[in-house]
Amino acid sequence: MIDTGSSADVLYLDAFLKLGLTKESLKPICSVLTGFTSDSVSPLGTVTLPLTLGAPPRTKMVMSTFLVVDLPTAYNAILGRPTLNKIRAVVSTYHQTVKFPTHARTGEVWGSPQESRRCYLTAVSLYKRAKTNQPLEDPREKNWSTPHPEPTVPTCNVPLMEDRPDWMVQVGSELPEQERE
Repeated sequence: MIDTGSSADVLYLDAFLKLGLTKESLKPICSVLTGFTSDSVSPLGTVTLPLTLGAPPRTKMVMSTFLVVDLPTAYNAILGRPTLNKIRAVVSTYHQTVKFPTHARTGEVWGSPQESRRCYLTAVSLYKRAKTNQPLEDPREKNWSTPHPEPTVPTCNVPLMEDRPDWMVQVGSELPEQERE
């Protein structure tokens, strides 16, 4: 799928595994993807793969870094702005066509209206199925409190400002004697 609004290239885990890749080939990433519905998902990692677009002789090969996510989807991957910009693509959603320069004139990739419709219907059914399978939780019943860690060593109070002894901070007693007073 081509998504000019996506700031990342995404590869779904199912397609990742079908390529014969293993989770060991993923590079860790500390990031969260947020979609237009404000749902967030943590990627499993990133993988850089060669991507060839077009038909010979008008092809272009680029190395694309994909965020791998484990979500049910009708798509294998989403090509977002990083790859589209790298290949200098011009996207026509109306014509379901992507054009890009190659050494042998302009390369093209076409979409299929039938395949687009099938993916859309699959995506809608996956979304409905995911919503009905999850039990609704009452947010009032959630335990929102977070545990506070307790100090592991004895503590003492230290004034933050010499002229304001009422402004105190608690610190561990492993400080040297002259700093504790």
